[in-house]
Amino acid sequence: MPKQSKSVLRSGQAAVAVRARVPVVAQALLKQTPVLAVLVGAPGIAALIERQRDLSLALLTPTVALIALGFISRQYETQKDVRRIEAVATLALIFVISTLLAVPAFMTLNMSPWDAMFEAASGITTTGLSVATDAESWPISAHFLRAWMQWCGGVVIAIAGVALLMDSGRAAKVLGNQAVGGTDYFASTRAKARLVLTAYSIITVLGVLISIPLFPGWWEGPMIALTAVSTGGFSPRDSSLADYSAGAQAFAILLCITTSVSLLFYAVAVKLGPRSALSRGTVPVTLGIILAGSLIYLVLHVIMQGWNGKAVFLGVLNHISAQTTAGFSTSPVASFSPIMLLFILAMVLGGDVGSTTGGLKTARVTMLIRMAGLVFLRLRLPASAVSHLKIGKKRADSEAILFSGALLVIYLASTLVFWTALCLADHPPLPALFDAVSALSGVGLSAGVIGPDLGTGLKVMAVFAMLVGRLEFFVLIALFLPSTWISRS
Repeated sequence: MPKQSKSVLRSGQAAVAVRARVPVVAQALLKQTPVLAVLVGAPGIAALIERQRDLSLALLTPTVALIALGFISRQYETQKDVRRIEAVATLALIFVISTLLAVPAFMTLNMSPWDAMFEAASGITTTGLSVATDAESWPISAHFLRAWMQWCGGVVIAIAGVALLMDSGRAAKVLGNQAVGGTDYFASTRAKARLVLTAYSIITVLGVLISIPLFPGWWEGPMIALTAVSTGGFSPRDSSLADYSAGAQAFAILLCITTSVSLLFYAVAVKLGPRSALSRGTVPVTLGIILAGSLIYLVLHVIMQGWNGKAVFLGVLNHISAQTTAGFSTSPVASFSPIMLLFILAMVLGGDVGSTTGGLKTARVTMLIRMAGLVFLRLRLPASAVSHLKIGKKRADSEAILFSGALLVIYLASTLVFWTALCLADHPPLPALFDAVSALSGVGLSAGVIGPDLGTGLKVMAVFAMLVGRLEFFVLIALFLPSTWISRS
């Protein structure tokens, strides 16, 4: 190709684009091996204590290897000039590697390789969809493996995603435009990550302690607490939450709500007070949407099925589980079209930015709705008038607007592709759409389409859907783009 043609291809912004350097990404991954060792090591030790030989061997073997790599990584200094695309690739690879590390462990539970990969991906992405046929017969350490993977996945999303992908100023905006006070708004991302981890850990400890007397035995409550805090949805029982008491069900859903808001909100509330924290972020919007959706569900339920206090209570909990993308089920998902459509909308919305939830996030959807309102307003304004999109009293960040719009497009496109594939496999359209959205939003609720009997090809698509949705689409897709790794100069 002539030099002039090449220069045309690389004109404009593309001319200054950089690629990910493989050695830098490899070194960044090497630095994360201690974290990965904890991911498989903790349930490995639990399996060893429980005398589950095969399960402990499948988990502790990679743990030893990862610890060895961790010692090797200490001889390398941390890279200080990591490019953003390299951080993106590192984050995506952490999730992919985490999935692969757990596959042998699930295979010891009599799962096929593809089913084991599905279960591992559902765990690390905090989705909660399952293809296991006899999970209730699993040892306690196997349930801990699933719950621990979801808890760790929630940590990665709440912390590592912010620390790796954004500088301190943008990280603060992503966590809800919340300041910790004074100059802390421009504090390092690591400082904000520590605040998020502290809040996440405190909520987890409180959740575990309170759950023990609410659930049967000594271990089911802590497993539910770990998955609820991460809005994951795995349960030791095949019926999810349906067999537990009303108090236990309500508590599990309440835990999901606590982490469906920006986790930095709690640090702000401690330092500046709850009222100040609520005024600074998008927490009221998220909680308001959860409340409004629950009221709409209640009305639809009464109109279509009549009043039944217990059924309404369980249905509202199901709706909140969908809204927080937790995926717990207190009763079978209603097959009535308006109610199922409401659930689908709730799963698309998700929770707050900076939370452990999936979906598009309520703050972004609110921004997109206001964008539409601004377009109609400008039709009525004089040509000389200047108008801007505002979130609260502040002008909306242009990069946030761009990201929200692009995310909506790619979310809808991904949903269409997966939904079409499920429909071509002769699954009913509405349940297929429900399960496609559930996988892409990291929810875990199912209308009966995604399960043990799903075809292998569709299970592979579901694994990709869970990973791409959990990583907000762009991160995983960028990992596979040639332009990420290959320079066209």
